[in-house]
Amino acid sequence: MYIKMKPLYNFPEVFDVTLPFSGNILRYPGDSIPILKKESDIENGDALTASHLSMNCHVGTHVDAPAHFLGDGETLDELRLGRFHGPAIVYEILDCDVITRQDLRELKTSDRHHVFFKTKNSELLQLKEFATSYCTISTDVAEWLCTLQPLSVGFDYYSLDPYEGGNGFPAHTVFARAGIPVYVCLNLKDVPPGDYEFSGFPLRLLEAEASPVRAVLLKK
Repeated sequence: MYIKMKPLYNFPEVFDVTLPFSGNILRYPGDSIPILKKESDIENGDALTASHLSMNCHVGTHVDAPAHFLGDGETLDELRLGRFHGPAIVYEILDCDVITRQDLRELKTSDRHHVFFKTKNSELLQLKEFATSYCTISTDVAEWLCTLQPLSVGFDYYSLDPYEGGNGFPAHTVFARAGIPVYVCLNLKDVPPGDYEFSGFPLRLLEAEASPVRAVLLKK
């Protein structure tokens, strides 16, 4: 007989902000197609089901370490685990192409938080084709955010910088020089702005500059 157990406590509202993973997931141009296939399958008479995964570390929702943009930057295994968990603030800025200091003038700020931006990109992230006209972050905003000593910075598309802008990755490089990891492809479409508890741990890869994550926001 099945007995329904009473919950031990009330769970907070949880938002899974990870892009669903499949072979046709949205990718940055030039990145290889990820492969997820079964090597054995109980349904086919095998003793067990086992799958094989092959992918670029920068496909889908992932975190970039400073080593992604700096030759002497820290790799993921060199960052403290506290960088991937803790209090977070989600800012909503939907009506601009480039986030500037002017856009942040009325937003409350807190030190030592994960700082995430929900922009028009949240809609673009749902499309099958990569859009080159996504919202970006200006270098002066990146420099100002570093003064808050954020645990990380997160964005709702593949890059903080313009696509093929010709100037490299200036906003990303500012954070890399400050030792701040950056989460990209956060699926914030259904997430209201506000205060949260965040968890987005990478795989324990040695000497890696990036890793896929399961990114989750818990409403406070």
